[in-house]
Amino acid sequence: MALNQFRSAAALAAATPDSRNRYADFLRAVAISAVVLGHWLMAAVWVDDSGFHADSILSSVPATQWLTWALQVMPIFFLVGGFSNAVGWSHYEGGYGDWLRNRLHRLVMPTVPLIGLWAVLGLAGPQFGLDPRLARLGSQVALVPLWFLAVYVLMVAATPLTVALWARYRGRAVLGLATAALGTDLVRSLSTVHVGFINYVFVWGSVYLLGHAWQDGVFGDARRARQLAAIGGIALLAMTVGGPYHISMVGVPGVEFGNTAPPSAALLALGFTQIGLALSLEGPMRRFFRRPGPWTATIVVNSSIMTLYVWHMTAMALSIGLILLVHPSLLALVPGSAMWWLSRPLWIGILAIATLPFIARFRRFEAGSRANGPARESRAASIVAAIAVCASFGSVAAKGLTIDHPVWAAAGILPLVLVGRWLVLSRSPAYDRELPRR
Repeated sequence: MALNQFRSAAALAAATPDSRNRYADFLRAVAISAVVLGHWLMAAVWVDDSGFHADSILSSVPATQWLTWALQVMPIFFLVGGFSNAVGWSHYEGGYGDWLRNRLHRLVMPTVPLIGLWAVLGLAGPQFGLDPRLARLGSQVALVPLWFLAVYVLMVAATPLTVALWARYRGRAVLGLATAALGTDLVRSLSTVHVGFINYVFVWGSVYLLGHAWQDGVFGDARRARQLAAIGGIALLAMTVGGPYHISMVGVPGVEFGNTAPPSAALLALGFTQIGLALSLEGPMRRFFRRPGPWTATIVVNSSIMTLYVWHMTAMALSIGLILLVHPSLLALVPGSAMWWLSRPLWIGILAIATLPFIARFRRFEAGSRANGPARESRAASIVAAIAVCASFGSVAAKGLTIDHPVWAAAGILPLVLVGRWLVLSRSPAYDRELPRR
């Protein structure tokens, strides 16, 4: 299986045109891989005389919160998404309904078996003797990464609008959304956290527009990228070290005004910094990825990148459950202790091995199926499907799939079942490997 995958990747690498922006593919692979590594590293689970405990190392060892400035790289993924979807939309010759359906297929289908598994474990498991607490915790941990897909589907669906917004207002549109994000934070600090949820649009929309700017050639001059990094870095330090924002760019239990749920202007400043630094290296990195070896490796990783993302937390949750069942003493190390840190490479290696069977079994859902010919999907049907997917992903990310929240569970499962059936019956196309062409 692995040998065939490598041969297929090598063939694709040999056939890749020089015009393709291979660095964009690399950034996508790095971003998701960093998120996976961060999730595994931050998990602080242990067993003592009082039982099983689960926490975040960000709480146990506050100094680790600085690491989130490097490991919170979702801004890079939204940047690449804005870039690739702008390219895809500008080259697409069909209608908006078909275009959106095509992209929904790759985002939705890898999650169908995941949600199916946790519907069984989280909802039915306790009826057959599974500890309800473990079922609840496992479901919530495994499904929380879907928050990102809920927001990303929204950005994808709005691509024609964001492309038009960039074309008309350019940098003013980015500045306007950033200002709106800062204003939303102010209102949120004076009222309620729920006000801040509009920042899912302002923060991630601003980063998504920078992807359009990249596609439009704005960062062809590396000096502009360095300027963006400097502006973002200065703003980030002023807002955190010298201001009221929390240091951690990932949610920390007990912190009321965090930077991720909902996202804050400080997270946007981090995004500007990361994006500026990444794009300042574009020239030499594009030359590097003209080499067959690095480019083939990038293709291999990207061929299963969504499968890795949606299953990596399930692999961790089930691994912890198995350890608790077989040998709980293996989790006796106190999080943050010297031995705990020394054991992290082994811990990450175990979880990586545990994830491989899921990738091997379910990556076919990411690849999709080839359509027999052009389809004529209505704009309304695709928009309704996108809204349903956002609601589904948002629901399961917020509450998991447990018997404690039957209404939330239904809101998570039913829309996805209907959308999945619609995608299959509407002859969803093969995975487009030619997104970033510039």
